[in-house]
Amino acid sequence: MSTVGVFLQGAAVIFFVVNVIHSYIKGKEAGDDPWDAWTLEWATTSPPPSTISTRFPRVRSRRPLWDLKHPEDPDWKFE
Repeated sequence: MSTVGVFLQGAAVIFFVVNVIHSYIKGKEAGDDPWDAWTLEWATTSPPPSTISTRFPRVRSRRPLWDLKHPEDPDWKFE
């Protein structure tokens, strides 16, 4: 049973390494907000700037970044 498990783990590691190498060579860059996230930590650039901003966004809902990106359909209207 242990021998079969080792072969499965080895296959998984090989698959992972091949995927990492393929993504590094042919993958496209993700950008600032690749998942169209809702929370404020995704509102900055990637990598984040070295200076700290003193301008704070207005937070009116659970999904403040959604509200900034989609002003026609803000989340705070439905809370």
